[in-house]
Amino acid sequence: MKRIGILVKTTKPGFKDTLKKVEHYFLKRNYKIITKLNKTVLKRGLAWILILGGDGSVLHVANQVAEYNIPLIGVNFGYKGYLCQINRDELLKGLGALNSKNYSIKSHTRIRVRVVRQGRIIKEVDALNEIVVGGINRAVWLKLKISHGTNRKMATIIGDGIIFSTQIGSTAYNIYAGGPVLLTDVFSVVASNALFDSDYFLPNTKSFVIPTSARFEIKPLRGGQRFPYVVADGQRDYHLQKGDKIIITRSQLVTKLIELKK
Repeated sequence: MKRIGILVKTTKPGFKDTLKKVEHYFLKRNYKIITKLNKTVLKRGLAWILILGGDGSVLHVANQVAEYNIPLIGVNFGYKGYLCQINRDELLKGLGALNSKNYSIKSHTRIRVRVVRQGRIIKEVDALNEIVVGGINRAVWLKLKISHGTNRKMATIIGDGIIFSTQIGSTAYNIYAGGPVLLTDVFSVVASNALFDSDYFLPNTKSFVIPTSARFEIKPLRGGQRFPYVVADGQRDYHLQKGDKIIITRSQLVTKLIELKK
């Protein structure tokens, strides 16, 4: 008996009927359905998890289960649904593809942020889409150090903040901030309504692309109420304090998403 997860992350009209159809489909085919996740369930493993919701729901579950290497697929109840493979009006077709294994599984790079205070890591969070450093209602001053191999670049950024995006994140949050759509597995860095003060970057630089092996170090400048937040996938945030240092690198974890074959 194959164990699968079915999670509901929406209260939009029609979700109850959709859930009944999904459960009926898989129970009829002798699947064991898990509707609540905990460490015991995740450690035992699931063939995959189907999520009724939108992109935010998929991100939430992706961050919850990344360390357990479980593939995910979403049924779109949101707006665009970049991360959702199944539309409600083609529900049975999508479920049929899952049942017949007519899909591939793609591993997506994740990004990790660490907040360091007095040499000690006090916050460590992973994200699938992006890490944002900013999020206050006035300009922030950020000192950025970029390391890639033997190359070192420095800049001071003054503005709303910085977005560090993965490839998959570039087609969602990042694109609305004017960043590039990434066609390969790299990171993009977008300065949101900001200017660069640097010997390397032009003042009006808006974004750049860099390999995922790069390391970023950010130190907030200025004081008072101007210390920014660190936000991962729009869901977790941490208010920085004086003397904090942010380190951003590629995560050792990946997120596996199911892609249905056409």
